[in-house]
Amino acid sequence: MNIWNIQSSEPTSLMLWRTDNSNFRLTIRDEYKPLLTNSDYTLIDKKYSEVFKNLLDQVTMHDAKVYDLNMKTENDNYIELKIHNTIDVDTIGIKESSGLKIWVYDGHPFVSDDLKIDLLKVNAVDLNFTIGFSNFGGK
Repeated sequence: MNIWNIQSSEPTSLMLWRTDNSNFRLTIRDEYKPLLTNSDYTLIDKKYSEVFKNLLDQVTMHDAKVYDLNMKTENDNYIELKIHNTIDVDTIGIKESSGLKIWVYDGHPFVSDDLKIDLLKVNAVDLNFTIGFSNFGGK
C-alpha cells in the first residue's frame, strides 16, 4: 500500500497566523484553497469533514475561522486537523498503511490509499496526491 502526501491542486501563497486555538489571522493575502498547511496548522475545507469523522482515533478536528483584518472579512469554511500520527523519511517505509490512515510531517498531511480514495469521492480535482516524500526536495 502507498502513502500519499496531500496538497491543494493549485498552489497559494496565503499565510496565516494563529491567534488562539481555533482562530487565525491572514498575514499574506492570496486565494483560499481547499487545503492550507504550515508547520503550525493543517486546515481543510469543511466539505471533507465527514471523511475525517471516521478517524477520531487518529485526528482531532474543530472549526477554524480565518480573519482578514484589512478587508474586514472572516472565513469559516475550514476545519483544523490536529493529526496525532507522525511520519518522516525514516519511518514512511515501515508504517502500516492498510485501511484509513493519516499522518503528519511538519504540518503536511499524508494519507493511505484507502483514505485517498475517500477524499477523491468528495471532490476529484481539489487535492493533489504525490507518492511519499517525492515532492519534498532533498528528502
